[in-house]
Amino acid sequence: MHLVMMKKFLQMIFVLVLSGAVYAQGWIKYVSESDRFIVNFPGEPVFQEIDYISESGVAIPARVYNVEDSNSRYAVTVVDYTAADTAHMEYCRQLALEAEISPNLCNGRGHLRDIRGSIAFEAWNIRRRGRGEVTYDAFGQVDGIDGHQLQINHPDQSRSFIGIYMHEHRLYVLEGTVPGNYPPPGLFQQSLGILDEEGRRVRFESDDEGNYTRVQTLYEYVGVEDSVTGEAQLPQSSNSERRPMAPGERTGLWVPTMPSN
Repeated sequence: MHLVMMKKFLQMIFVLVLSGAVYAQGWIKYVSESDRFIVNFPGEPVFQEIDYISESGVAIPARVYNVEDSNSRYAVTVVDYTAADTAHMEYCRQLALEAEISPNLCNGRGHLRDIRGSIAFEAWNIRRRGRGEVTYDAFGQVDGIDGHQLQINHPDQSRSFIGIYMHEHRLYVLEGTVPGNYPPPGLFQQSLGILDEEGRRVRFESDDEGNYTRVQTLYEYVGVEDSVTGEAQLPQSSNSERRPMAPGERTGLWVPTMPSN
């Protein structure tokens, strides 16, 4: 009996060690200048442009960055709600033509509803997939940027960890799915950084009254750091524009603007 228990214990240890080793292989820091984010991926992602259907039924341009194998999937979807106004206008004009009414009526601000409700709508989309048990469903933040987080256990014992965040009218959806015997995809989830128009990481802190203020951020490498020297590794580092990062290149440092005298 003890021999059987010991055998099972050793098998379990082997699985955990193996899964941890696979999980640690090939990770890179990936930056998208066009979609303004940086994240850890277990390899170079596949890039795809899609139409994301908003709550109002309007097609919003979006991009999916995806890395997957037979066991796991890591994806970042960025929905570009900065184009929502134009998309709503074109959608309204098409409906006006079909209904034979004046397209001049298409001058409302319906896109603002889609923007304000984007996080709640995407969380609802994920829940209604119906492929598993939602075990966590609550408010979340990344660098002080408000969002929502979900965790789902699937019938095949795999688990999905999802984060949804909105900044500057861009919706970021992170989804990591791993087998049940794998550790949570923390290296992926916790690495998201949202960048401003100059490529500087955005981070906010709140005071005791809940007022948010952007705070100074440290430099961060764009790429993979050498475990000994800390220098960026050029061969494994690229962004969505396929521009290799120069050795030692980092995201910019944001410093609060000081009032002039």
